[in-house]
Amino acid sequence: MPFIIKDGAVIDYTSDGWAEYKKWLDGTYARLQYAWSDDGIAYTIVAVDGRFYRNLNLLKADAADFEANFKLYRPTTAMNADGSAIVGDRLLTLGQAAFLRTDDGTQAMNINGTTAGTPVVVWNGEGTYWTPGDQGSAEAYAAHDGSYGWDSGSTSLGQDTKFDYGSNQDITAYDTISFWMQPKAYPVGSSLQILWKTSGGTTKGNVLNVEDYVTNMDLDVWHRVEIPIADFELPDDVARVLLRYASHGGQQFWFDTIELNTSAGGGPYVFQASAPAGVVRHVTMMVLIAAAPSSGWASSSFANITGGIANGLLVRQRRISTGEVLWSLNSKDNTDLFGRFHPQDDITFSNGELLIGLMLKPGAASIAITEDDVVEWVVRDDLSSLTRLRSFVHYGTEVI
Repeated sequence: MPFIIKDGAVIDYTSDGWAEYKKWLDGTYARLQYAWSDDGIAYTIVAVDGRFYRNLNLLKADAADFEANFKLYRPTTAMNADGSAIVGDRLLTLGQAAFLRTDDGTQAMNINGTTAGTPVVVWNGEGTYWTPGDQGSAEAYAAHDGSYGWDSGSTSLGQDTKFDYGSNQDITAYDTISFWMQPKAYPVGSSLQILWKTSGGTTKGNVLNVEDYVTNMDLDVWHRVEIPIADFELPDDVARVLLRYASHGGQQFWFDTIELNTSAGGGPYVFQASAPAGVVRHVTMMVLIAAAPSSGWASSSFANITGGIANGLLVRQRRISTGEVLWSLNSKDNTDLFGRFHPQDDITFSNGELLIGLMLKPGAASIAITEDDVVEWVVRDDLSSLTRLRSFVHYGTEVI
C-alpha cells in the first residue's frame, strides 16, 4: 500500500516508507501532513509536504491497515505551503475585575490582617511545649527572643526538623502558623518545605514551600513567616509540624517562636480573582492602587507605614485543586514594591494624599486565570492606616 510522497515519488510503506516517514516526523524533511475522507468506497489521503500535494485513494482493506498501524503517528501541526506552521490569533474580549475578599466580597485591602487571638506556642525555647526532634538542637545563640532558639545545624538532603504535640488535634481550628527564621546557609537550588504529619507519621495535606511566603531568603537576617492553615488543606487531625530541607543539602537555619494563631475576628484575609467554569482569562496587567498621606514615604516604609510590615503583602497564583503555588511575590517595604511592580501613576492631591498605581505585566510570561488557577493577594499585616489599597486585574477572555 503506497502512502508516502517524497520528491514526487510514491514510496511503499511496507518497505522503506516507514523509515522515510520517520524523517518527516523528526524534521529531516519538511513536515508531512494529511487529511482523509471516507465515501464508503474509497479512502482518500491528502498529503502535503510544503511543496506539492497528492491524493492517494486506498481500498477499504488498506484503509483499515492505515488506521491500525499509522494513524496514531500522524503529525498534528498544520503547515503553510512554505512549510511554516499555520497559526491563528486567539479572539480575546476585553475584561476587568477587582480582587474581592473571599469571605465577604469587599475590595478594600487597607485593613488589619493580623491575627487577633492569643497565640498557642508550639516552641519558643522557654518552658515545655511541643517536643522538638530530629535535625538540630536548642542553642542560646540561635534565639530571636528569650533564652533559646533552634539551630538546624548543617543539613543533608531530605532531613527534617520536627515539633511533636504527641497526639492528633484539629489544627484547622487555628488560622495561621507563624515563626521566625534566620537562614545561615541556603545553597542555590534549595527548598525549605513545611508539612504536617499524624502521630503515626502519615503526611496529611499539602507540602508547602516556605519561600512562597517571604520576601527573600537573605542570610543572617531574621524573617517572620506566617502561613495560613487553609493553604495546607488538611483533611484530618495532625500531631507534628516538620520543616524539611529539600532539593539541596547543606542548608542551615535558626528558628524561634513557632506559634499557632487564631484570628478571633482578625486576619489573614485573601482577595481573589478567578474565572467561571469553562472560561480562561489571559492576564494583560494587574494594578495595585495605594494611597496614603504623602509624608513618611521612604524606601524602608510600606507606603507610609514606617519600618515596613512584618509579614509582607503577598500576591500569588494558586491551583485550588492541588494547593500548589504556581508563583508568588511578597513585599515588605517600598523597595520590594517598586522593585517588583512598575509605578504607573503617582498623583498628589490637594489634601496632601499621595496615590500611586503599581503595575504588574506578565510580558513574555503567561498568566491564565481559570476556575482552578486563581490569582490572590493575602493581607497578613495591619494596613488600616493607609487611605486606600485595592487591586484590579485586566484580562482578555478566550473565546473557545
